Amino acid sequence: MIKTKNTKIAVIISSLLACQYAVASDKNDVFSLGEIVVSEETGVRDIAINNTMTAEQIELIGAKTVADALDYLPGVHVAQSSKGEKFLTIQGFEQDKVLILLDGVPYYETNYGQLDLNQIPANIIAKIDVVKGASSVLYGPNGMGGVVNIITKKGQEGVSGDLQASFGQMGQNYQSGTLSLGKNGFSLFASVDHRGRDAMRMSNDFEPVLSDVRDRYGDLPKQMIVEDGGKRENSAYESTNIWVRGGYANENTELFASVFSLDSDRELPYNTRNNKVFSDFSSFADISEYKDTGMDLSGLHRVNDWLTVRALGYYHMHNDSYDSYSNPEKEVKLATSSFSDYTAGGALFTDMALADWNSLSLSVNFKNDVHKKKNVAYVDPERSHDYERSQLDTISLAAEDTMTFGALNVVAGIAWHKQTVVEDRDNDAASGQDGSDTLDPMLGMSYTLDNAGLVYGSIAQKTRFATFTEMYDDTGARHDIKPERNTSYTLGWKNDFSHQILNSIDIGLFYHDVSDKIVSTYMPDPTDPGWDLEVYQNVGSSEFYGIEISTQSQLSENISLSLDYTYTHARNTTEDRDSDYFRDIPKDTVTAIVNWYQPWLDIDSNLRVRYRTDILIDERSDEWESETLTVDMGINKSITPQLSAYVNLNNLLDESHYEGYGQPNEGRSYEVGVKYRF
Repeated sequence: MIKTKNTKIAVIISSLLACQYAVASDKNDVFSLGEIVVSEETGVRDIAINNTMTAEQIELIGAKTVADALDYLPGVHVAQSSKGEKFLTIQGFEQDKVLILLDGVPYYETNYGQLDLNQIPANIIAKIDVVKGASSVLYGPNGMGGVVNIITKKGQEGVSGDLQASFGQMGQNYQSGTLSLGKNGFSLFASVDHRGRDAMRMSNDFEPVLSDVRDRYGDLPKQMIVEDGGKRENSAYESTNIWVRGGYANENTELFASVFSLDSDRELPYNTRNNKVFSDFSSFADISEYKDTGMDLSGLHRVNDWLTVRALGYYHMHNDSYDSYSNPEKEVKLATSSFSDYTAGGALFTDMALADWNSLSLSVNFKNDVHKKKNVAYVDPERSHDYERSQLDTISLAAEDTMTFGALNVVAGIAWHKQTVVEDRDNDAASGQDGSDTLDPMLGMSYTLDNAGLVYGSIAQKTRFATFTEMYDDTGARHDIKPERNTSYTLGWKNDFSHQILNSIDIGLFYHDVSDKIVSTYMPDPTDPGWDLEVYQNVGSSEFYGIEISTQSQLSENISLSLDYTYTHARNTTEDRDSDYFRDIPKDTVTAIVNWYQPWLDIDSNLRVRYRTDILIDERSDEWESETLTVDMGINKSITPQLSAYVNLNNLLDESHYEGYGQPNEGRSYEVGVKYRF
């Protein structure tokens, strides 16, 4: 557990006051068809807590993936799962209860309801919009904790692009290239990037601990050290990603198509606290395949002055393979579990300007989820089975109306969602137990005050449907799981100032009341009296409330400062609960980014600080991180108008803490690179 010294914090604050920066922004490369909520047609952006991070900001902090970028936004916390994935929590909600969109298209795998955010490369991103609480009903279900829409780039007029390469410690390397073409309304944007490392360096302050080991064969001790520090065991990583978008746009019509391949394989860093070895599963493992491919189609047509029609269609595939081994040395390969999933769907939107004071948006969304799982057991062949197929269909209808009465803006919406179980592990779903539906209303208001900013408030009902993994127990039997429900309340105030010390401020209060929460329970196995089955049921409840404060300051012509604070009260109110708290949710978070541009040297530099308190790592052992402090730094030097060199230093203080249960963070690291723009 990290105990941060007050003197250390004082050093960081002093350093912050010595840093400077300036940046320009270009909105021309933003793929606007990826935005579900059109700001010109609705005032829903003004009734909820929302944050935006631009491509320029992402580049400044040295982010290579969307996970790197999101960790700097208020109310967002990025951690690491036991499967080696980077995932987020927002205002207390885990990622499978947050709607992640890639250009308005749901991005997840169908079994667990989430994908690795480290897989999405930063060089394709034009901006990231994060909406919390009472988000638009047009987004559809499964966004109880909010919506993250990752909006990518599109081609611009002429020919442009960039080439980039960097290296770091322990074989860390990065290479990327982008190309943008545009002429007479036609455009193309293409990107390729590669990331790799031989291993991850751990903090010098890391202290080895004994891991509990549950070994079916009894070959391993019940406790052993699986990580002794230095070079992180089993932490090699390789990723290659390709993204291409082409299309045509004129005054009234836009048509675009995108294809992508996000491909990685990685060793799985061992959990330092708990490991298992069974005949067909082990936590000593590698992810030999983790690949997402897909195609998206988007279109828009302005029918007349008051009617616009938008549409999107998509087909996304996800494949991953989990290779289990008998021990940390990987002497015997026990089994390979493979997923082969796809999601296909589409949406149609109509935006209508009914009057100067009234606009209405209607939407219909449909998606088809298929999950296929195969297991090949080498030691115990009886545990093997070919692909078992399950299928879900989800449909959503929504209407959202925006009314403006002078300084008052009112947004009212309602959505109907229905999820249907079509196929149950190769069997048609039983009649009467094949689905559920919900109705989600929303109401929000904002009022513009004379010279005093804008006040806003909203209330919304939110739905989250069960995933495949929650529907089945260990025997393969499916259980009828109702949707989770959240009533979300938001109240806030934002204002832009002309004062140099404080340019803008946004204060938002939030409260979430979750019922029918899906939680893991245990009950006797009817086929084995000495064993308990893990079964998910709608017996849980929880509440989250807190405050987010975001400020922006332009301290001088060349110095800018962003300072954010988030307080989150997250409590499990389920009866017979193991803990009152939830994992991976900081109580207090302070994020400061100071940027400095030095015109006489043509150097951009920045210092980034994240300070968090009271993070539960494991509820069973009641293990907490009382305080974590991460300090990062970046320097970018322009050599010519096209060529620049940069250095990124991460975890400058070499602090050691846990990013998730049994997952220690990376120690001090560096990256040195060059970028050429043309």
